[in-house]
Amino acid sequence: MPLRIRVFELEEAAVVSKSKIAGLERRSISREVQLDQVEVKLLQQAKRLEEVEAELTGHVLDSYDAGFGDALAQVACAHPGMDTTPFTVSNCVANGQIVPRVLP
Repeated sequence: MPLRIRVFELEEAAVVSKSKIAGLERRSISREVQLDQVEVKLLQQAKRLEEVEAELTGHVLDSYDAGFGDALAQVACAHPGMDTTPFTVSNCVANGQIVPRVLP
């Protein structure tokens, strides 16, 4: 008789364990779905940040270019005979000479 009782208890324990496993599987699937949703949102945010960064960089470059153009126009106004063609935002001074700027 004690052996039958033990088998019955083990069968009950197996049913409880299976129920717990099923619950854990449901929670695990739910967590995976949530993680996928978060990943999609993060990818969307990263893409939007890249777009905003490019937009802001463009604004900065446009402002820099406009300011440089204004300064160059002032120099040309003060020195009407001066050739301003070698002076561009894409050049820089290195070792006392005007050279093309090397971008990283």
